[in-house]
Amino acid sequence: MANEEIVNWENTSEYMTFVLGTMKYAIELPKIREILTYPEIVTILPNTTDWVKGLINLRGEVVPILDLRIKFGTGEVEYNENTAVIAVITEDKRMIGIVVDKVDDVQRIDTSVLAAVSEMGSAIPSRYLKGFLRLNNNEMLVIMDIEAVVHKEELQKS
Repeated sequence: MANEEIVNWENTSEYMTFVLGTMKYAIELPKIREILTYPEIVTILPNTTDWVKGLINLRGEVVPILDLRIKFGTGEVEYNENTAVIAVITEDKRMIGIVVDKVDDVQRIDTSVLAAVSEMGSAIPSRYLKGFLRLNNNEMLVIMDIEAVVHKEELQKS
């Protein structure tokens, strides 16, 4: 038992992990409505920023699709069988789809051990991040503040 990690379960939450470029990110699981393959039909919106891909109809609800890879310049944007859309529900009850390179898995994370964002270099500005931690395999996991990323003011920026 000498190598067991001590985890404070009161500070843990479940997160969905996903890949953007070469980094792994996570969003709180309760914010996620569902995960979709990249849709074949996206209604393009004129006069929007390049990271706003358009709208889809998701079970009768109109959902904007935002490509985080374009917004944050995380590498070459390729739409393939791994490309996914994570449908998130915001605090103000909007549903928004975010495009990611690949959805990974669900992990329970002790949020009390998150390192401050200012301590790391990331393609994503710190105002969109909550913190980061080193996983058991020495890989870095960055916790994204999805509310900041999809805030109404962000969608209006060009």
